[in-house]
Amino acid sequence: MIRSILKGQRGGLAILTALGFLLFSVPLITASLNLAQNTSIDSRVKTNIAHRQYCGLAVEEYLNYLLSDNARWANWLTANVDPNDLSGATSTETVNPCGKIITITVIQQPALPPGSTTDPVGGPTDSVGGPSTTIPPLSSYSNRDFQTFKTVSDPNPNGGDSVTYTITVINRDDTATTLNRIEETLPPGFSYDCNAPADQLSLPGMSPQDIEPDAGPCPGGSGIEWDMPPGTSIQPGGAVTLTFTAVTSVNPGTYCNEVQVGPGGNKTRSGKTAIVQIGPDSGLCSGEAVAVSKTVDSANLVSTNTNTSPYTYTFDIDFAIKIDNIGTGDLTIREFIDLLPTGFSYVSTSPSGDITDVPDQLHQESQVDRQRITWKFNPDVQLDSGTSKTLKFSTTATVTLGDYWSDLLVDFGGGSFSEDRYTWPAALVSVKDVYDVIATDDDGNILVIALQVWIGDENGVINTWDLS
Repeated sequence: MIRSILKGQRGGLAILTALGFLLFSVPLITASLNLAQNTSIDSRVKTNIAHRQYCGLAVEEYLNYLLSDNARWANWLTANVDPNDLSGATSTETVNPCGKIITITVIQQPALPPGSTTDPVGGPTDSVGGPSTTIPPLSSYSNRDFQTFKTVSDPNPNGGDSVTYTITVINRDDTATTLNRIEETLPPGFSYDCNAPADQLSLPGMSPQDIEPDAGPCPGGSGIEWDMPPGTSIQPGGAVTLTFTAVTSVNPGTYCNEVQVGPGGNKTRSGKTAIVQIGPDSGLCSGEAVAVSKTVDSANLVSTNTNTSPYTYTFDIDFAIKIDNIGTGDLTIREFIDLLPTGFSYVSTSPSGDITDVPDQLHQESQVDRQRITWKFNPDVQLDSGTSKTLKFSTTATVTLGDYWSDLLVDFGGGSFSEDRYTWPAALVSVKDVYDVIATDDDGNILVIALQVWIGDENGVINTWDLS
């Protein structure tokens, strides 16, 4: 009897255990299965989102490539016009930038409201102002067909080390021009390295070639000249480079030098650049030396005229002129002559900065259809060694898309410099037009990208104006 009861109890315990397992474990397993399913779905969703983001970035990079050059963008729009849009405002292309088929549809927009944001997208030009810029054909700017500048391989060598200089010469005339010679001036204590590899001359469209200085393979003194091969004609925008090696001074100090070319001579001087610092203490260039610059200070949209093709935009644009005395000698500034881009005009408001003089003259240069602003300082503006002066002023610009350059001449008093200091084409204002972009992948996912009017300078985009 007891055995039967115990047997029945053991059976009941087994049944209770089984029921408990069913009661507690089944929901647990079910929850685990649901969790696994949800996790899988969540993972797929996150993967899809990540892939769409990746594709979006790929499309934006492709568009940035197209938009970084006006001609490239215009060619793309023309080559991909949508035949279903008779107005020609829509262009479409199918690409595969991210492992998916993406259809890109670009639609030019009819309106542009005010508002601005910063944008880190890079600018459309190189560090020297772009090969398409030319010197205006005016007497004040004449005989400056060639722009010169210079870099050095090591700005902080040990005294007595050798450094390699690279001289670049660009034809800024609108016609082919013959380059006759390059004239180098080494800093005090520097000498031509007679044991270095041969100097290299690179002409447009040709492989680098050895070139020897006029005075032979081992010229002495600070002045070195190279005659160009006979008939060295450089097309507009064409660049010539020459590299050579020099032995630095053993004495600590700051060493600056200049280069110029013929034709043009002093009007083509690079200014004291390619600065070499020997020793830990930085300093100034010996004698008289300046760095002259003009940059865009700000840009704001005023209105958009959609009745023109391309659209015409009106902007308020502020410029900044800065003169840095990087030499050991004191200077005085006598005059600024600023040639604004086509479509720009000075606004009669008080300038700001260290110099607040109003212009003495505003003149429209009919030959190039550009306004010239002249400041004649009386007395001259004092510019002590190691100091700088800035003048900021406002303009209004009514322009279409394109690149717009200024040309600035600075005259110094007291017989300083044989020629006015010239900025070369400066203060780039790059205006690009407005489009909406829809990118659709083969799964039907849509990415909408708003393209804007871009205002840029040599350093990249300053402001953008978005449709959204």
